[in-house]
Amino acid sequence: MRFRDFSDWFTIWFEDKRSILATMMRNLQADLDAGYSPDGNSASKQGEEILAYQEQFESEMDGFNGMTHEEVEHWCYRDLLRRGAIG
Repeated sequence: MRFRDFSDWFTIWFEDKRSILATMMRNLQADLDAGYSPDGNSASKQGEEILAYQEQFESEMDGFNGMTHEEVEHWCYRDLLRRGAIG
């Protein structure tokens, strides 16, 4: 089966976004565990990036309101393709 023939792009997109967010949080925690200051530039910047990513994710989810199932599937497929998550 080719990727573009798959019929549940939303699930793949959603799990990809959650996975990226979880990785960002694990990376921040690893830095803190390694002794980085929670108030330092590195941790602060990572925290800001996590919040921005979460807000973007929520905004994209809100954007699905009013779309048909087919439109959501197409949008998710195109986004995954654009970001290089699929080829």
